[in-house]
Amino acid sequence: MAIKVNGTTVIDDSRNLVNIASGLGGSPAGSIIYHAANTPPTGFIKANGASLSTTTYADLFAAIGYTYGGSGGSFNVPDLRGEFLRGWDDSRGVDSGRSFGSYQADEFKSHRHSADAKTDFYTYYGSDKFYSVRTAGAGGAHYTKYVNYEGGTETRPRNIALLACIKY
Repeated sequence: MAIKVNGTTVIDDSRNLVNIASGLGGSPAGSIIYHAANTPPTGFIKANGASLSTTTYADLFAAIGYTYGGSGGSFNVPDLRGEFLRGWDDSRGVDSGRSFGSYQADEFKSHRHSADAKTDFYTYYGSDKFYSVRTAGAGGAHYTKYVNYEGGTETRPRNIALLACIKY
C-alpha cells in the first residue's frame, strides 16, 4: 500500500521512499545517511569513492563538485567505507588547519609511561608483560626491559557496520 502526502506518493508499494525531494522537505543532494540494509535506498548511492558522470548526477555534482576527486566530466563521491566521521572544525580551533572533506590518518596523542627504576628492578604482570624500565647492570651498564605488545591492529571505539549512502 502506497503512502501519500498532499496527494503525492512518498512511499511506494515496495516500501521505497519516492518523490521526497520534490518539495516535501526531503534530503538535498549530497546528504549522507547510514542505512541498515546492504543496498542503498531509492535516490541514494553508496558512498564508496566511485567516479560518476557530472551530467548523469548533475544535482550531486552541483552539491559536492570535485571535493573528493575527479576532473572534467567525472567526479568522485566520498569513500566512507570503514571510516568514522568527524565534524569539520570550521574555524572552531579543535581540529584547526583542516580543509573541508580532507582525510585524516589515525593517531595517538603523545604520552609516556613512567616507572621507578632500581638496579635490576622490573615489575612483572602475568605472562611476559613487563613495564619498560631502564636498569643498571654490572659495572654500571644499562639495559632496558620492554612492555610486550598488547591489543589489535587498530584503535577504535565499539561500533556497528552500516552502509554509508549519499543522496544524488
